[in-house]
Amino acid sequence: MSDERDEEYVHRPEASTGSEREFGWRGWLLVGALVISFLVVPWVLILFSSAREAVAAVGLPWRETFLVVPLIPAVGLGVLGVWAALAARR
Repeated sequence: MSDERDEEYVHRPEASTGSEREFGWRGWLLVGALVISFLVVPWVLILFSSAREAVAAVGLPWRETFLVVPLIPAVGLGVLGVWAALAARR
């Protein structure tokens, strides 16, 4: 029991919209945010342990700093990802 519609379908790859897409500046912005979120912020916390006094002045204990500080760019990364996805749909 095959539909008549199944036999009418012909795939044309050149007509696909996926091949026309470009990475663009939004993609590079996302890559930059990923690098900052996953590489820069954690390594800054690890390498600059002399920042304990500056963090203590804000009121965060050193252990909680390792949880809170990477969360800030991670939230920004999430917002940026939603923005890029919505902009790509237009």
